[in-house]
Formats: sequence, structure tokens, C-alpha cells
Amino acid sequence: MGKILKAVIFGGKARVAVLDTTDTVNEAIRLHKLSPLAAAALGRALTAGAYISSNLKNPTDRFSLTIDGGGPLGKIIVAGEAGGYVRGYVQNPYIELLYRNGKLDVGGAVGRDGYISVIRDLGLKEPYAGRCKLTTGEIAEDFAAYLTRSEGIPAAVALGVLTGSEGCKAAGGVIVEAMPDISEEQIVMLEDIMTNFMGISSLLAQKSAEEILDFYFGHLDAEVFVPQGVSYVCRCGQKMEGIIKSLGEEEARAIISERGEVEIKCDFCGSAYTFGEADIDKIFGSD
Repeated sequence: MGKILKAVIFGGKARVAVLDTTDTVNEAIRLHKLSPLAAAALGRALTAGAYISSNLKNPTDRFSLTIDGGGPLGKIIVAGEAGGYVRGYVQNPYIELLYRNGKLDVGGAVGRDGYISVIRDLGLKEPYAGRCKLTTGEIAEDFAAYLTRSEGIPAAVALGVLTGSEGCKAAGGVIVEAMPDISEEQIVMLEDIMTNFMGISSLLAQKSAEEILDFYFGHLDAEVFVPQGVSYVCRCGQKMEGIIKSLGEEEARAIISERGEVEIKCDFCGSAYTFGEADIDKIFGSD
């Protein structure tokens, strides 16, 4: 299981989160057979999603994160609930390697002609929806821009995924958010600290989240909170009957007449569900 460590620093004038999502990204690689480039992109998005999840207050609160930049990777979809539960997929999980300056070109794969969008369902009459135009397609910079513009919180974000022959070696990120009363001097200090996280995945391969938080932020009057877990969880089994109902009884029976059954496959985990005539009778209350 992954983890999220959070702290407030400068006496509450800034918030810090250090995330280790290595296990979560490895589960996504296993489920979707991701190429290294797809793993790098989805892993960064899952880490951003884990941060959103950690900020949800109630167990029934949910979110969805979509990154659509028009690139060859296609859309990235991440969803989840409060408690660090996340899941996700990309439209082209087998995308070939693209390199720029000797590194995987996540920005080129994602594209920049589009938006990062977040919907949070907090059980209110209408869900909260925000979006921000993509700036680089590298996801970290785009998520920082989203937090700053849509949430009104000046933020700096570092995200990374380190892949190898056996999957993900390390994945995670560092997110810093500035409160309104932070001083210019403190902002400069944080900007300087964030330059250490250009290779955050390599750093996470060497140090624990606790060590990173303590070494880089522990001296800034840090108050560290209880760690939160992060895990890849799909609850598709609870939703399949609802999907059948959304088809309507007439359409469901027409599919069974033609194919013998209705099959639905979950994009998030790959699980397949089949429904026959008896299942349709039960769902729609037929005798």
C-alpha cells in the first residue's frame, strides 16, 4: 500500500504533502499491461488523484480527474473516493516510447491541446467541477496550474514515475500549497526547496516519504499529521446492474436476443461481467 504524508509548515502558512504511490502504479501496470510511457503518464495522474482523494472529508465523497490533451496517449481518466482509493486508465495503454532530451516524453504523449478537469461529488445538489487549460502535458505543471487557478490555491507540484524491466521502481510526488498570509521570503524558500524534486521518482527510490518530508521540510516549523494510505481499488461490481438499467429493458433484451448475453467490461480494472435472460428478469423485476 502507498502512503500520503501531510504537514503544515511556517506555523500553518503552507501545506506540504509527500506521496509514495509505487504500489498503486504497479497495480495499474498489472491490470492494464501499460507500456513504460503509459505507466509514467497514468502514474503521475494517479498520484494527483490520490492527493485529491486525501482532501475529501466524507467516506461517500467521490472525484474524477480527466486529462485530455489531444496527444497519441488519448484521454487519462482517474477516479476514486475518500480514503486514498483511486483507479484509472488511459485510452492507449500500449503507446510506443517517445523521448525528449533523453527522457520519456510524457508531455508529447499527453499533448497540450486540451484541459485537465476535476469533478468532485460531495453529496451536494450539484457536484463541483473545475478545469484548467493544459500548459505542458507533463501533468505535474498542469495539476499545479489547476490548483492555482480553479481551486484558488497557489501550488507547486512535482510528480514522477521510475520504471524498469519489472515494472515501477518508484512513484509519487511532492505538493506544496501556499496560504494567503505566507511571506515573500517563505515563498522563495519553498521555490528553492522544490528544485530538489525534479527527479522525485529517483529520490523516492532512495528515500522514504518520511525521510523526504523530514529532510526538506522538517526544519520549517513542521507539524506532521498521521499518514494516510493509498491503494488501487475498483468498485465496479457494485455498479454493473445500474449500467444494465441505464440500457433499458428493451435494449438489454435485444442484445441478448442477438448475442445470447450482455457483457460489460470495466475500463478501470478489466473485469468482465455477463448477464443472461434470468439476470435481466431479476434486474427489471420480470416474472
